[in-house]
Amino acid sequence: MLSGQFTLPYSLMGLSSPADNPYKFPEFHKWRFNGEWYVPIGRAKGEDRNKQFVLKAAAKYGFLGRYNSKLGLAPFERFQLGDAYLSNTQAFLGYDVIAQRGYPIYSSSDPRVNPDGIQPQEYFTIFNKYTVELRYPFSTNASSTIYGLTFFEAANGWYDFKSYNPFKLRRSAGVGMRFFLPMFGLLGFDYGIGFDRYNQSSGLKGAAKFTFMLGQEPE
Repeated sequence: MLSGQFTLPYSLMGLSSPADNPYKFPEFHKWRFNGEWYVPIGRAKGEDRNKQFVLKAAAKYGFLGRYNSKLGLAPFERFQLGDAYLSNTQAFLGYDVIAQRGYPIYSSSDPRVNPDGIQPQEYFTIFNKYTVELRYPFSTNASSTIYGLTFFEAANGWYDFKSYNPFKLRRSAGVGMRFFLPMFGLLGFDYGIGFDRYNQSSGLKGAAKFTFMLGQEPE
C-alpha cells in the first residue's frame, strides 16, 4: 500500500509567511508505504487442514516533508515510535503510532538512548520498520481464534534527512500470543527483548518489555 496526504502550499501561495503562527496554516506532504508478505510453511494439519506455520515479512516506511524550506514542520501527522502506547494527544496531533516491541516510546535516533516513561516533545518525520514473524494457530474456531508467534523487528525514526541512516536501527526479538474473541475483539501480548537496551549491569531483565494490546493491533 502506497499512500500520500497533502495540504495546500499556503506559504508559496502567499497565504502565510515564516512570521505567521505555524499552527494557523500548517502545510506538509506525507508519504506512507506498507508491504506485507505471508508464506505458509510445511504441511497443513488438523481436521480441516488449516493449521500450519505461517511466515510474515513486513516493511514500512514513512516520510513527512515540507514545501518551503524557510518554514519549520508543523507537529501534526508525525510518527511516534516504540511500545504501543496511545494517548489523548494522538487525536489532537494526528500522529501515527508505529509500535516496536521490546522498546519504550523513544525520541532519540540513537539506538542506545531508550529511557522509560518519557513523552516526546516532538515526533519523528521519517521512519523505517522491518518485521519478520513466524506464526502458528492453536485454534481457528470462529468463536475463538488463537495463535502464537515469534518475531524479530528492526526500526528507528529521524527528524530530517541529514541525520537519516537506514542501517542504524533498534533491534528486538521475542514471543507473543493473539486471541480473537467475539465479546472482546483482539486480546494480545508480546514479550520482547530490545537488543540495544541490553547492558551488563541490568542484563536481559532490563532489556525486556511486555506489550499489551486490546481491540486493535498497532502498526
